[in-house]
Amino acid sequence: MLNQQHPLLSTIDSYIEPLLKRVLQTRRLGICYGLIKLDSVSSSCNRNKNDCFKLSIPYAGEHLAWNVFFDSQCPEMGPDFIFNDQNFLMDPDIDILSTWVPSLVKWNPNDIDALLNVLIELLVYYKEHQILLLGKQGDRLQFEYSTLVGETEIYKEDIEVLMLPLGSKPIEARFLIRISMDYSRLPPRINKSQNNEAMLLVTFYGPDWNRILPQLYLSKTLEDIFGGSESLRIPPLPPNKYLMDYVPEVIKFMEEKISSVVQCFDSRKEFIAILIVLQRGSILEYDAIEFNWITILLEYRDFHFLIHFNLSSIFPKEKPQITLQSVYHMTSQGTLYKEVLDDVPYSPRWSIMLMVDKLLTYIIESAVQKFQANSVRNNRF
Repeated sequence: MLNQQHPLLSTIDSYIEPLLKRVLQTRRLGICYGLIKLDSVSSSCNRNKNDCFKLSIPYAGEHLAWNVFFDSQCPEMGPDFIFNDQNFLMDPDIDILSTWVPSLVKWNPNDIDALLNVLIELLVYYKEHQILLLGKQGDRLQFEYSTLVGETEIYKEDIEVLMLPLGSKPIEARFLIRISMDYSRLPPRINKSQNNEAMLLVTFYGPDWNRILPQLYLSKTLEDIFGGSESLRIPPLPPNKYLMDYVPEVIKFMEEKISSVVQCFDSRKEFIAILIVLQRGSILEYDAIEFNWITILLEYRDFHFLIHFNLSSIFPKEKPQITLQSVYHMTSQGTLYKEVLDDVPYSPRWSIMLMVDKLLTYIIESAVQKFQANSVRNNRF
């Protein structure tokens, strides 16, 4: 399966292939959830199999391009690297490598994780390199980083910083911050995901780093749970506010979103549970996972009809969509005739029990007679 996803992998020297395969299988190298990509391959000595390749590594909202060079004729030797940031490890000192990249200094060709461990250590050191660059750009950026780590619950391991463009005078500073939350409170999903992620990317611009753009990125599952990107407008970040104050605001915003999702889920579940109790002999089917819908079969003066209740993700703030459907009358298109009820009595402030009672009463006492007449008049048996 992996060879199909990475066709270039089959062209790699047999000694290097398992090392690289282990890297390409890794779902997270830094704080970003995302696969490392194999961009290109080549051979150092014109052999049939390749022993050099370029990797694209997710970091701080960008991708680092790192070239890895093996010598397949000397498999016991570790790899060399060329980084797209030319100021990183330009003239590596053995003491620095021993401290920051010990897996390279003590290269073990028999360890299948050898290359992966080197990349992990290099990325940690690269982050330290970027943090040092912050201190050379005036007090603002260094203050932002030190107070974010020292004055909030955000750990150093949850932050990646990047000065752009790489290798030259920076005009942009990026802070990628992983927002750790308790997602176990969220309701179960049909398509469960173990990769729930929330990332806050804050970009600083301008001569005094006073132009700031915050952006919240969510994994697809979380975005769907929260109702799409349009419902996730985080507060603005003015120039006179610092990350140590702003990030807790974003965390609070996320916590309120989670609480709202949980409350809406509980309300939908209660709505359907009450219908099941009140109409237990009439239930045809219902959503027992997310509690988004339920269908019941009722009878009024020998006229049988279906009621479809559809509950939105923000119920009870938004009223249920209620559709009546005849079990006898067909439209000219060959489908059962149905109508959506618009003017149903509803208030989000009612208890769920009162809500269900008023809706059922309205359907039986006011809506079904008109619906039956429309079914007969406008459609055929």
